[in-house]
Amino acid sequence: MPSIRTTCRLCLVRCGMLVETEDPAVSVARSPNTPLGKIKKFIGDRDHPLSKGYLCVKGKASVDMMEAEDRIIYPQKRVGERGSGQWQRVSWDEALQDIAERMNVIIAKHGARAVGVQALPPKEYYAYDLFLEAIGSPTFFKHDAHNCFTPQLMSDVLTYGSLATYINFMDVEECDTFILWGVNLTETNGSKAVRVKDAVRKHGAKTVVVDPRPTRAAREADLWLRIRPGTDAALAMGMVNIMIENGWYDEDFVRDWTIGFDDLKARAAEYDLARTSRTTWIPEADILEATRLFATSKKSSLYTFIGATMGGNSISTLRLMGFLPALKGHIDQSGNNCILKPVNMRLPSYYRPGASADDAGRLTDQISADKFPLLSGPTALTAPYPNPSHVIDAMLTGKPYPVRALWTDCNPMVGLEDSYRVLEALKSLDLLIVSDMFESPTAHLADYILPVTNHLESDAITEYAGLNLITARIKCTEPRGEVREEADAVLEVLRRMGYGDKLPVQSYRELLDYRLEPLGITFDEFAEMGSFIGPDERNKHASGNLRPDGKPGFNTPSGKIEFTSQQLEKYGYDPLPVVMEPMFSPQDEDGQATAVSKDYPLVMISGTRSVEYYSTLGISIPRLRKRRPWPGLEMAPETAERFGVQEGDWVSIEAPTTENTIVRQVTLLPGMDPRVVNAEGLWYMPGEDLVKGTLMVGANVLTPLRDDIDPVMGGSTARCILCRISKVEDQVQAIAV
Repeated sequence: MPSIRTTCRLCLVRCGMLVETEDPAVSVARSPNTPLGKIKKFIGDRDHPLSKGYLCVKGKASVDMMEAEDRIIYPQKRVGERGSGQWQRVSWDEALQDIAERMNVIIAKHGARAVGVQALPPKEYYAYDLFLEAIGSPTFFKHDAHNCFTPQLMSDVLTYGSLATYINFMDVEECDTFILWGVNLTETNGSKAVRVKDAVRKHGAKTVVVDPRPTRAAREADLWLRIRPGTDAALAMGMVNIMIENGWYDEDFVRDWTIGFDDLKARAAEYDLARTSRTTWIPEADILEATRLFATSKKSSLYTFIGATMGGNSISTLRLMGFLPALKGHIDQSGNNCILKPVNMRLPSYYRPGASADDAGRLTDQISADKFPLLSGPTALTAPYPNPSHVIDAMLTGKPYPVRALWTDCNPMVGLEDSYRVLEALKSLDLLIVSDMFESPTAHLADYILPVTNHLESDAITEYAGLNLITARIKCTEPRGEVREEADAVLEVLRRMGYGDKLPVQSYRELLDYRLEPLGITFDEFAEMGSFIGPDERNKHASGNLRPDGKPGFNTPSGKIEFTSQQLEKYGYDPLPVVMEPMFSPQDEDGQATAVSKDYPLVMISGTRSVEYYSTLGISIPRLRKRRPWPGLEMAPETAERFGVQEGDWVSIEAPTTENTIVRQVTLLPGMDPRVVNAEGLWYMPGEDLVKGTLMVGANVLTPLRDDIDPVMGGSTARCILCRISKVEDQVQAIAV
């Protein structure tokens, strides 16, 4: 029976799917107007270039989400007080017209920059780029610009001129040694975890896992480095020193293709093995062996992600990690860290580094551009985003300019630090629009909730960060109710605001063709292809295929891998990475606890997630809640015994960062350091009052939102905050919403 080849959209991995419907005649070749039957069954697509048949539990719950009873399938307008949860069903015409008129009122009073948008993959992104360009606003509020992909891309661009340490997984089966650092593949990138296991099974590849938690990957690794939270920079600096001291680096490559080696060597020497071990809590022998495995394997790759971006000082941390494959000298060789150029199509700003010259005027006074010129404004290294703390301030204070409207497809009420401050800011807005499948805590505060398609109801171009790959998402069934493609609503509001002449297209379907135009194909042709992999070669720095000018070298100011960054030096930063103690969980030079830790004896990690949920999506789905019903606080059995609690008990968590507290259910995790606990991130309790359900259990209640944690872009300290716990006797009261 013919199947429709499509892709999942429930997380950033975007695995391939084969879908059968009740109409056996329906296939990928259908026209856009062909009526579609109901989903009969679906499986993972073994021919997908990346996922190769894998689907996680979220993907397997795709139909559950599509058909969920609590899904929003009609436009909803707030009729009560903001946050009251009182809604009225309205027509699309009424909703879009009112939104357009209110947007224009705000622009007339405060200027276009008072209107902000917020979007994140895997949802719609390109249309929001068009929205801001059309109205002339620079306010793209990416609420994780300080702690997710952006700092990693910035760090690699500073060092290599391109992304090099992200989990791209091309030629991964050829790798002999993996260092998986701050990335929990089993829970967050399952199809990529399978690819690592393939390399282990086929030729005995070794894995080194750097993680405070005994994750599945850590338990299965050849070597697990149980690092003290927030000390990744110290470990990386110590490993750099070991490679240099032992001659485990490629002298010819370093001489020909890098700058700043002597300065790096001098600074790294400060972190001998003893100091590195004392700082990180990792035994000296394990640090030495991990470095040896990576440095002496011909084919070895280091992959990292969010775990290293939330420990504070993230730019230095990630740059130091990136130095390890640079020293080894096998960059962009098969089985090693490779640089893959994006597909030559019109990409959302999320995937393309730097601001375009044509857009410099609009971005000149972007929020944060004065303090963080490499994060924001026309000189940004990556897509220009404000620091989220500054946007929240602009909502609350009107400085440096007022932000009075926000259109978002995200959930900042849960996803952004300092939840009470975020709540105050969102409630202060003149207009809040949320495009989503469900009423999230952020949507609970909105003026309008606009229903968006599930991936099974949608055509789309699926991009993959760090890969030269795009795939086609093909509509498999008819949308429920009055659900629409997210971008169509954005484009229609722009037309009603009077900006239609500034748009390159007039519909989402035209937008798909427009984006593929540089490849010389239409979306229908792309749908027939299923996927497109861009041209690639190894050792691109030698052939001149990394630089726009075609000269050999890397796409940096010097044309070389920069241990000492010319960009950082230009803007007054230290050109070399600096190791700093975690701001909210420091210890002294001798590795001893500080005074504050006597009152708050545990280090709390947060920001982690489980395979069941992505950015809270799916948290109300019975099939997934059955697997993970409550927000947990992971701890070692020794920790539980110390504080007089057992598995299943509820505890209150306090931190010195705030007077507010949260509650969590105790989960015992043998192997966890007794000094460390983990409050899984991005949780709220479904119920009548979704905001109350967020403030009761959300880890970001305890996490500060500041702009001084990382000097280059603000930073986050979600992975390393001191805390203390106490048992909550009345469990029913603790979880009542």
